Amino acid sequence: MLRYTNYDHLDMNEELNKIENSKKAVLALEPRNKKCLFILGMLFVQGVPIKLLNEQDLNFEGAKSFPKMAHVWSTIEDYKEDGFTLEKIENHPINKKIFLICPVRNATEEQRKWIEDFVEEKQENGYIVHAPHLHTNQNDPIGGGYSICKQNAKAVASSEEIDVYYDQTSTGSVFDLGVAYALHKPLRILNPEEILFEEEDQIDQIVQNWPYNEIAKQKIKQEQPKD
Repeated sequence: MLRYTNYDHLDMNEELNKIENSKKAVLALEPRNKKCLFILGMLFVQGVPIKLLNEQDLNFEGAKSFPKMAHVWSTIEDYKEDGFTLEKIENHPINKKIFLICPVRNATEEQRKWIEDFVEEKQENGYIVHAPHLHTNQNDPIGGGYSICKQNAKAVASSEEIDVYYDQTSTGSVFDLGVAYALHKPLRILNPEEILFEEEDQIDQIVQNWPYNEIAKQKIKQEQPKD
């Protein structure tokens, strides 16, 4: 059983190997800690049951939040009758499909316009683009955002490439990056000229030096469904 109470000095590739072979994880959730949210994304895509060690200390205000989502995840057995279960999400890429990781809740008007122009341009060129704020059903019947995370994770799995409009303050983007990392997806940064990557920020360094670009492109081609 995995245990996360401190997120410093983690090798994410080693953690992914552990997560892929784990049946349960217990963790102290730190909703503003990017490394915690990256780990959370990797656990989610592998369908690993979790137990929260610090639930009594978490803030559950707001309709959607990582504490609420993680609470639903940790008590998922209570939602079986509603059709919600844990599952490992497998790669099943669709040709010319892109998942766009981008800020949603706190996106600026300028960012939204840039993102929507990008989506329109790609669609005009024959691509299928999944942008969370445009194509994910934001209605969550059991609350917290669990079903939203599940929709996005499945959309990542069905995409051939992941594009990121990287906003270093977007916690949701970090979770989605953890999902993409666990699925070994290639990643393209759309706004590199806007980013000052910080050497001490582990997630910045992972994004800047994404390890799966060439390997994943070949793997995804092999996994393409045959007509």
